[in-house]
Amino acid sequence: MSNYSFVQVNQFQANAPGWNTIGNVNWQQSNSTTFLLTNSSGFQVQLSFLSNTTFRIRFNPVISPDYSANRSYAVVNYQLGSVMVSATELPDNGGTLLLDTGNIQVKVGLAPFGFAVYKGTQLITETQLGTNVVYSNQAIACIMNSPEEEAYYGLGEKAGSNIQKNAYTYTFFNYDNFTYNDQTTVPGQNVVPPGNQGGPLNPSGPLYNSIPFLLAAGTQSLYSYGIFFDNTAQSYFNIGCNDYSDMDGKYYFGALYGELDFYVITGVADNTHNVATSVIDQYTQLTGRAAMPPQYALGYHQGCYGYWDSKKLLNAAQQYRNNQIPIDGLHIDVDFQDNYRTFTISNVKFPEAKTMFDNLHSMGFVCSTNITGIVSANPLDENGSTTTPYPTRDTLLNLNQQNAPESTYKPDVPVQPFIFNTRAGEAPSPLIFLANENYGTNSPTNPNINPYQQYYPTPASPQGSEQLGTYGFYSNMCNPQVQAWWGLQYKYLLQTGIDMIWQDMTDPAVVPNEDNNCDDKTLPLDLMRYDYVTQEYLPEAVIHNTFAINLVKATYNGLTALKSSEDFKGLYNYQKRNFIISRGGYAGVHRYAGIWTGDSASSWDFLSINIPEVLNIGISGLPISGCDVGGFANGPGSVNISINNQNAVSITDPELYVRWMNCAAFLPWYRNHYDGYTKSFQEPYAYGDPYMSYCRTYINMRYQLIQLFYDTMYECTQNGKPISRALFLNDIADPNVFGISDEFFVGKDLLIAPVITQGATNRNVYLPAGSNWYVFDITGGQLSSANTGGQNINWYVPLGLVPIYVREGAIIPVRGLQQYTSQLEVNPIHFFIYPGANSTYTLYLDDKITTGNLEPKPVCRTTVVSTSNVANGREIIFQRTYDNYSPAESNFFVELYGYTTAPSAVTINGLPVPAVNNEQLNSYCYDSTSEKVVINVADNNSSIVISVTS
Repeated sequence: MSNYSFVQVNQFQANAPGWNTIGNVNWQQSNSTTFLLTNSSGFQVQLSFLSNTTFRIRFNPVISPDYSANRSYAVVNYQLGSVMVSATELPDNGGTLLLDTGNIQVKVGLAPFGFAVYKGTQLITETQLGTNVVYSNQAIACIMNSPEEEAYYGLGEKAGSNIQKNAYTYTFFNYDNFTYNDQTTVPGQNVVPPGNQGGPLNPSGPLYNSIPFLLAAGTQSLYSYGIFFDNTAQSYFNIGCNDYSDMDGKYYFGALYGELDFYVITGVADNTHNVATSVIDQYTQLTGRAAMPPQYALGYHQGCYGYWDSKKLLNAAQQYRNNQIPIDGLHIDVDFQDNYRTFTISNVKFPEAKTMFDNLHSMGFVCSTNITGIVSANPLDENGSTTTPYPTRDTLLNLNQQNAPESTYKPDVPVQPFIFNTRAGEAPSPLIFLANENYGTNSPTNPNINPYQQYYPTPASPQGSEQLGTYGFYSNMCNPQVQAWWGLQYKYLLQTGIDMIWQDMTDPAVVPNEDNNCDDKTLPLDLMRYDYVTQEYLPEAVIHNTFAINLVKATYNGLTALKSSEDFKGLYNYQKRNFIISRGGYAGVHRYAGIWTGDSASSWDFLSINIPEVLNIGISGLPISGCDVGGFANGPGSVNISINNQNAVSITDPELYVRWMNCAAFLPWYRNHYDGYTKSFQEPYAYGDPYMSYCRTYINMRYQLIQLFYDTMYECTQNGKPISRALFLNDIADPNVFGISDEFFVGKDLLIAPVITQGATNRNVYLPAGSNWYVFDITGGQLSSANTGGQNINWYVPLGLVPIYVREGAIIPVRGLQQYTSQLEVNPIHFFIYPGANSTYTLYLDDKITTGNLEPKPVCRTTVVSTSNVANGREIIFQRTYDNYSPAESNFFVELYGYTTAPSAVTINGLPVPAVNNEQLNSYCYDSTSEKVVINVADNNSSIVISVTS
């Protein structure tokens, strides 16, 4: 009987009686940055500094632990900056060790152990006295004090409609939580405590991703720090939640197994960062920066589980183009495969796949397909035959068609990737572990029922059945050799023309079968898997959260190797950037992929969590994330109606659909995706007008603002700031912004306030204090009157309207409308520049798609644009800061708003330019209707200074 199981949040109570404490310690200095604290029993805590603002605590509850090796799937950089530490023992209260870096002071209590972090006289954070680092059996935890003014954010992918993480308990356990209902495969059981309702409003349930990074901010004192708890077992954060124990004035984090290994990152304000974004910057140095994606990743995408043949897929593509709805991406689910054989293509449903992709590419589409972590053990192909080869499996195994687990590896195969069915405490098993992935049912109630049902045969149902899915083998993804093998399996798909990868079922999402006795929808927690960082086999429970990040890493590295290889020269995908959209991950997954937030349902609750969930994922270092817009599954917001001359089954209610589409147009990952086996449709063109037009308006705006999204993504690769930002990340000095959950920024100056409430006709929009704000008009019309920050503005919000504001002095790049991001080779930027405060903006240009933007000498251009008020006018400077790319455009436009009269003079680099119709290079015109000055600027100098005299 396994001793390993999922442990609910109410069963992990680190502040309850019975836990052991460290007690009194002696200290010794191991080297210039590392200190060892030892109690009388031989238990040791190691404290080491990574920079003058960041330190690490390690505690392994064994005698004389070995801290010589760094064991992390997340951390890539253990030296964040130069640091000098002075150590002084203070003879107070039993002894205190003062560790001073010149930037922060860490006071380490010696009797008993604890620590407090100061910056000058400002207390940043401290452990609870006496019961801080605690352990019980194999579990470990740390208890911290929590001042009343402290607000908490991050923690990656979590449910709930509040952006703040205060007053809830969270668990990190990668889990296929369909519609966030927390149902296990055992009827009546839940993975949230009894008496707690599951669903999107409850943040206590486990989700697909585990990023145990907490950002704390003092809402009055303007300090900030981060806690990154690096542990891949099931772990927990309790942020002052009294549901299960008295947590007033404190919070804890801990895990069931492994080390208490965490980093304390303190924020330092400078010219680039406030104290909160400084923490994110350091965290993304610790765990690695996100890679620059191809620009199409930031466009609009459409997916469907049920684009089951090339005819249906091509029809969707053509309908988008016919209806002039911009779109870049189409996503083909497991329907693409030959009877759910991963890495294959169905010749029945998608004959001549390369020709199909060539056609779609010519229309401006990029395509993904769904790749799960399973290798099918089904001996039958889509025609019920055993003769079609399946190289991913058959080059390695002699498949036993009667009893798949008794299949054997072929002699002398270079790698044996599949997990053996060995359990903790038992002798090694010669049998391969057999898993089962359930892909739902081919619903007979859907009028668009899949006509290819007969092409899903199994030995038990040779003619196919309504039950969809496959049984098969999972791989030891912690093993680098297995990762390399996995990455090479993408060769056929890339050669055929697939652009990007949709990494699904990464939790891994398996249901019970003859080999899987786990009640929860995951691998058995006593199944032994190889762990590369310890180089030993460990139970799944101990390294559970590693599978997804290693799967995604293997995919990313495999794609990179293939697309840069000699074999790909002359092919479509040669030297093109990767893009992976993943279902799961662990901290650091942002180095390889963006994520979507799993199987949402059509409901107003799911819309209400969309903004805070994505913002907190961004705070946690992962810039590209988003939900399945409209809801993947059916839900309370699904309706059966007659619409657009169609009888529709279980489509998303038009009001909910429009609000969701319009909100998501400003979030990083913008994919409409649904279950076509249970829903009639979810594409905007299928709704007809007025709903289609309501959606198209903001998709159009997304594409006109694509340069803003791209530039902000580039900024993230440099300093970790997310694309879509919580208000406090930009306006931390305003105490009113810390709890706002239904507004956000794109970049630093564009404020979005979507409508997320059913039936709403009015909403308040809060404008952060310290700036004036203008209503944003993408058409370039007359500027609204200035609105003072620090107040709420009430808007009338009929269906199809999103209130948007722009900060005074802002510089916003706007391009001409395209139907896809690469449609127009020449598409000059119009820089909308608003009156008011001085500001700067960084423009990033490259070819949008190839790997030429990588080291050692990136093929790209960065330009700092600055605007400042000078005597009698305005000065705008374009200064190239890196210049190894020449864009197709020979000019750009500067549009200066708020001019009630024409300027008396305009000069470029000191030379006067004429007032004409602005079609001439280096000329300007005055638009009295829109009250703006439009300057046509030749992009022919690394430094361009524009002066406008009033």
